[in-house]
Amino acid sequence: MRLALVVCAVFFAGCGVLDDEGPALSQGPDPKIYGPSEAVPREPPEIPIPRLESPSKEVARELEAGEIGVVGMTGVIGVRPKALDTANDARVEALTWSRWGTDGAVGEGEMRLRECQPTCAGGRTKSSPVTVTLSGVRQCRGRSYFEAAEVRVTTGDQPATYVRAPC
Repeated sequence: MRLALVVCAVFFAGCGVLDDEGPALSQGPDPKIYGPSEAVPREPPEIPIPRLESPSKEVARELEAGEIGVVGMTGVIGVRPKALDTANDARVEALTWSRWGTDGAVGEGEMRLRECQPTCAGGRTKSSPVTVTLSGVRQCRGRSYFEAAEVRVTTGDQPATYVRAPC
């Protein structure tokens, strides 16, 4: 019996104590205090060519007929897709497109983004309304794809997007 009490006491000894860093913050540090007042100019990172998944038969027919495709971060090809993976941790869903053509595409939807507070594994998923703008049509193996995407969140931070043509 005494041994069981000692084991329980040792097991629960550290519970409930905050670490030296203190509690997790609900948002990052204030850039007015801790960061530059303006963005630092730099070259954008090179976005790797996505490894393509085979398109559905419907999307393949549309691409062969001359429609412009978009390739998400995970390699999924779509034409006017209802969802688009734009980063490792961000997905735009419920997309509706008001424009789609050689001069670009514009759509609105909901960005689903994992918050990493207190941790990425324990964080919740947050939704924000966004506008997606696709641009720069490029030919790859006889098919047309948008070269770049910009996702603008109507409130809050601007997440990076990693959409590009497959060539």
